Amino acid sequence: MESAITTKDIARRAGVNQSTVSRALRDDPQLALATRLSLRALAQEMGYIPNASARAMSVIRRAKRPISQQGTLALLIPYVAPTEAGLHNLIEFTRAHGLKLGYKLDLLHFHAPGMTGQQLTRILKARGIAGLVVLPDFVSTRTLKRLQLDWAFFPAVTLGNALLWPPLHRVSDNHFCNAKRAVRELAALGYRRIGLCVDSQAATIHADGGWEGGYRVGTERLGSTHPPFYYKGKLPTRDALSDWVRRERLDAILTDSLQCATGIKPSGLKVPEELGIASLMSYPDHFVSGIYPDHPRIWTMAVDFLVHLIHTQQRGIPEFPQRLLLDGSWVPGQTVRRINQTPPNR
Repeated sequence: MESAITTKDIARRAGVNQSTVSRALRDDPQLALATRLSLRALAQEMGYIPNASARAMSVIRRAKRPISQQGTLALLIPYVAPTEAGLHNLIEFTRAHGLKLGYKLDLLHFHAPGMTGQQLTRILKARGIAGLVVLPDFVSTRTLKRLQLDWAFFPAVTLGNALLWPPLHRVSDNHFCNAKRAVRELAALGYRRIGLCVDSQAATIHADGGWEGGYRVGTERLGSTHPPFYYKGKLPTRDALSDWVRRERLDAILTDSLQCATGIKPSGLKVPEELGIASLMSYPDHFVSGIYPDHPRIWTMAVDFLVHLIHTQQRGIPEFPQRLLLDGSWVPGQTVRRINQTPPNR
């Protein structure tokens, strides 16, 4: 039986070191492109088959090693200074989780004035960045949502759906399932005429249509779907919201944010006695009922995914981008109430 072709055989045939062959086969961007292509073509010609078991064992051995300083990750942010509370929390959670895995965290503002893709690539390489977590601007349409880099050098993941290009691996809350879950919870309490009130930009850029999709699937099962109420930037006016509630004869509103849930006040209707309100972004033990998307867990998932890409040497724009979606949990709160004693089948 003929023995399997090894990297040593390819190196001998090409007249190079075995390490050079290994780097070419894992598409190491530090190696010249022409060298990578020629060695990979030679490997294919010689009938080389990667040893999946050996590669898996290498990853396992690496994972079992005691945690030590392994490198630096970069969190690319669209803001000059992380003054917003949510962004500050994100930075602290990702930094703490990265340290648990042996990685420091650097912050870089990728929309700094005059910053080009070439300059940013040089900075990242000079700092020895092992991988990137990209945080695009979720709401503003004025901020550029395309990020130019020499992506071949870096493993990368992005948070959420706002980055239009490149198509990286993404980690996000499951907007579709969260909206569907919220409708299901409201229906279980007896609500039948449920409306959706969302910021048009957030629904498109942040949720990528998931809120409307989950809402429609959930309410179609109730036989009562209503046109969503879209507002832009500022909260909807009391008169416009009241007109919509009365026109659609709603008994509950599902909103896109905690700010909207606490800020909207339809005139003449008491909450929750006459109108239930639930948010798609509530928090545990908060008085506003709704879905808790557990963003800290999403942030740590992103770091875990990125470290996996680093250890398995997956750099560049993926041919088949993956999405990791985390379902939220229901917060009972005080802004909805049970209005019947016989909930529908869940």
